Amino acid sequence: MLIVLVMAMGGLVLLQMDTRKNLIRVAAIHPIAVVINKINRLSIPANNASCLKELEQRDVEFEQLAAFSQSNSCKVEYAVRLARVGKMKLDNAPLLTCRMAMQLTEFEQDTLQPTAKRLLGSEINRLKHIGTYNCRSMRKYNGILSQHAFANAIDVSGFVLNNGSTINVEKDWKGSKAKSKFLKAVASKACKSFRVSVSPDSDANHFNHLHWDAGLYRSCS
Repeated sequence: MLIVLVMAMGGLVLLQMDTRKNLIRVAAIHPIAVVINKINRLSIPANNASCLKELEQRDVEFEQLAAFSQSNSCKVEYAVRLARVGKMKLDNAPLLTCRMAMQLTEFEQDTLQPTAKRLLGSEINRLKHIGTYNCRSMRKYNGILSQHAFANAIDVSGFVLNNGSTINVEKDWKGSKAKSKFLKAVASKACKSFRVSVSPDSDANHFNHLHWDAGLYRSCS
C-alpha cells in the first residue's frame, strides 16, 4: 500500500511539473482539438457588433468585411481592413478582428506614441507587419489553431518614424541602443494591453517580429 501511495505521489509531482505540456499533447488529439478551436474562436473577448460601433467612434480608418470561413475550422467574424490608427498608418491595411483593431487603437495612443517620443524623439508614422490572417495551427502544437486563423493576431516587424528613421525587429532587437530599448519597452508593455505578447526572446520562430493577439489565453514571453 505504501509503495502504491509513493508511486501515485511521484506521478502527481511529475504531472504538476509538466502540466501545460501534457495538456497541450492531449488537446492536440482530434476531436479534442476541434472543440478547443471552437472555444478559441467563440471566446475572442468582445468581438461583436457593439465593438464595430465603438471602433467607428475612434480616430481610425477601416473597411468592414463580411464574415468568412475556410477549412480546418478557420473562421473570421466582425473583421476589418485597418488602414490607420490615430497618427499611425498600417502597411497593406491588415485584416483583423474588430477586437484586435480596438486593442491596437488603444495601444497606439496610450503606449506606442508616448514611448517612441520619449525614447526616440519622434512619433510613429507607420507600422510594418508580416501578416495577420493565416489559416494554420500554432507552430508548436499541431491541430490547435493559431489566433492568426481567426484574424485575431498581428506579427509586427517594425516601425517608421515621422523623422524617417526605421526600426526593424530583426536588426534592432539586440543591443543597448535607443531602438532596442524602444522595442523591448513596447514588447513589455504589450503584455498588459494584449492577451498574448511574444518577442524574439521567446523562440526562433519570432526572431523577426513581435506577435500580439487578443485571444482567450494570456502569455508573455
